[in-house]
Amino acid sequence: MKVSKHVGMLYVAGLMVFALSAGTLVAQLPAPNASGVSTGHIHLSVPDAEQHREIWHTLGATDAESGRLQLLNIPGMYILLTEREPTAPSTATTANHMGFSVQSYADIHAKLEQVGATFAVENAETGQLIADLPDGVRVEMQEVEGLSNPIEFHHIHLSVADQEGLRDWYVEAFGAEVGERRGMPSAVIPGGRVDFLGARGGSPMPTQGTAIDHIGFEVADMDAFAARMADMGVTFDREPSEIAAIGLTIAFITDPEGTYIEITEGLANVQ
Repeated sequence: MKVSKHVGMLYVAGLMVFALSAGTLVAQLPAPNASGVSTGHIHLSVPDAEQHREIWHTLGATDAESGRLQLLNIPGMYILLTEREPTAPSTATTANHMGFSVQSYADIHAKLEQVGATFAVENAETGQLIADLPDGVRVEMQEVEGLSNPIEFHHIHLSVADQEGLRDWYVEAFGAEVGERRGMPSAVIPGGRVDFLGARGGSPMPTQGTAIDHIGFEVADMDAFAARMADMGVTFDREPSEIAAIGLTIAFITDPEGTYIEITEGLANVQ
């Protein structure tokens, strides 16, 4: 499949996250799996991007620079911010929350309090926290002994009707490994995992426009990925297109339950 060229200036503007501080890290993504796929980014809708950039700095994210893109980096995942009013909190959608491993329960609890989060779960004995950040993004924090960094990406947690069916779709689409965690089916790829929680209390909303607008995966070969989507009968919401100004190729699909997904090629190597 030939990828069309498209200079998406509005899209580039959505990726930019204000000026970087003096110290920046070079952007890095995990090495891909055998299907050429790894974790990429999670894109949030926030009413005040500067406020939320500082929230993530407090929680342990660092600024990362990849060419002309400015990113928030947590080992295993980038976070991107678009300034707009979210249409719903993440808990109302298929992308219920994102999860992180942390070195210290007490430290991350204090930081969550500092940024004005509200707590749904506080369990010092198990080292688990679930909290809602201002403006509707839910996060899970789990203390892990011997962790290399103060905070690392661990999972995105999808709330769906068909847990095993959607897990199998992610395994086929992204070459993920079949996994299980806490009795829930999982799809594991380099950099993290997708866990599938049974939906409760009605059907969750699709994610587009909400607090967690979309999740993202990086691919080594967009043409090969597009061919795999064709074999699966998956239609692109946005066909693969090149943002020539920065050397990045992007595409969008939606999973069978309504989670909006961006596919990128070259996220860590833009010019």
